[in-house]
Order: sequence, then C-alpha cells, then structure tokens
Amino acid sequence: MTATAVGALAIILLGWLLRRLGVIRSKDGPMLIQVVIYLALPALVLHIMVTSDLQPALVLVPLVGFAVHGALVVVALSAARMRKLDRPSTGAVIVASAVGNTGFFGVPLIAASGAHLSVAAAVMFDTFCTGILTWTSTVWICGRFGDPSGDAAAARGVWRNLLLPPTWAMALGLGLNLAGVHSLPQVIDRLLVILGGAVLPLVLIYAGLVIEWDGIRRAWRDVSTVAVIRLAISPLICFVFAWAIGLDGDVLRTVVLMAAMPTAMMSLVIGGWFKLKTDVIAGAVVATTLLATLTLPLIRALL
Repeated sequence: MTATAVGALAIILLGWLLRRLGVIRSKDGPMLIQVVIYLALPALVLHIMVTSDLQPALVLVPLVGFAVHGALVVVALSAARMRKLDRPSTGAVIVASAVGNTGFFGVPLIAASGAHLSVAAAVMFDTFCTGILTWTSTVWICGRFGDPSGDAAAARGVWRNLLLPPTWAMALGLGLNLAGVHSLPQVIDRLLVILGGAVLPLVLIYAGLVIEWDGIRRAWRDVSTVAVIRLAISPLICFVFAWAIGLDGDVLRTVVLMAAMPTAMMSLVIGGWFKLKTDVIAGAVVATTLLATLTLPLIRALL
C-alpha cells in the first residue's frame, strides 16, 4: 500500500516539476484530460467490466458505497457551511471528500495487498458505485456550486457527461459480461490493458500541472477538513453501514478500505471543468495520498 501511494505522489510532484521547468505548460493539461476521457479511461472501464466476476452476493457492495457517499456529502456540506465558505470552495470540499480514488488507486492496491481481501468486492465498489457517482453526483455537485447559471446548467452537465465514452464503455462491458463474455481476444485485451494503464499517470501529471503551493498553503484549512472526512470519517461510516447490512469477512474489510482511499483524481478534473477551487482539490489529492500511506495500513490492521 505504501509503495503505491508514494509512487502516485511522486508522479504528481514530477508533473509540477515539469511545469516549473517549462517542459509541460499548464495549458497542456486539457489535452491530457482529453486523452484520458476519450481514449484511456474507456479502455480501462471496458476491460474492468468485461473481466469482473459479477457474483450476485456482491450486489450489496455498491449499495454501501452509495450510502457512504450520501453521508459524506452531508458531512462535507455541513463543515463548509460552518466555515462559511463561498460556493466554489464549498463544492471543492464536497467533491474532494465524498468520492475516493477507488479505481486508479484502490483496485490495484487491493489486488496487490495479499490474502483476506476481496478483489471482486473492490471492482464492484469502483465500477458500480464510484464510476456511477463520478459521472452523476460529482458532475451535478460541481455544476451546482461552480456554474453561476444554477440547476438547469448543472442538469445539462450531468446528461452531457453521461454520454461521454466512459459511459458507453461501461454499458458495452456490462452487456458483454451479462452475455457470458468474460474475456476478449488477446490482441484486444492487451490493447485495452496498455491504454487503461495510461489513465493513472496522465491524471496524476495533470494534478501536478494545476498545483500551486501558495494556493495550497492558503487552503490548508479546507484541505485538512477534506483529509479528516476522507481518511477517518469515511471508513468509520462505511464500517457501520457495511456491518449493519450484513457484510463480513474479506468483503467487509475490502469495502471499508475502499471507503478510505484518497481523494479521486477525476474530482480534480471535473472540478476544473466547472471552475471550482482546484487548489483545494489538488491539495486534497496530494495530502490524502500521502497520509493514506499511514492510514490504510492502520485501518487494515484494525480490521
């Protein structure tokens, strides 16, 4: 777990360094995101959906994830209102707190963490909870707090992004899986794996491009709030919900760990689209990723 988190942080810092050296410019960031949205991310989503073992018993996993997300939105909104934050800052705190990096960080981390964890549960949490929330709830919240034209524009944003390639890839992959197709021809499979592997470094580099250390220092209270909610309150809430709904053993441990993952990279991307306070989200990505090297092993030990 520690090696993965440190590697992610290193790539973010490398992105920042490349920007400082003039190798990559801030205005190159949107191009990186276009590659992610229209090429790399659809490949990753399609590969996960086709190859996942969608056992009926795992249907409760995303339900727990949705319940945790709803609770975190309420907690983050309450914290923002207590601090009387403006709308872009409030939206940034909510999206940075309410969705974790379960796909690019959580699933590979669980897969590499040995026995007594369920990779299938991790995939279910990411694919059928985080993946859906990213293109619905996160987009709506970003539009609601970052778009001055209000609810109508936010609703248009939701439907526009639901029709992007990752959504079609999810639908195609789910259809193939339910039709009994659980593997693809080797050439196609390798293509999807290679393209999907580009998602994490590209998004991490983008995070580095938008980092402003002065901005992070100014936003340290917001970043601290997000870190507490994301890394401590979220797994605690998840444990209560998962235990109450009847999950136990490897699945319970995995779901709680997935709820304790760092701030989602796509929250930074989508927050940037809607002009939220990206220094808050980028700072949360850096801080939670670093702190997760300590909190995730601790949570696993407690479980």
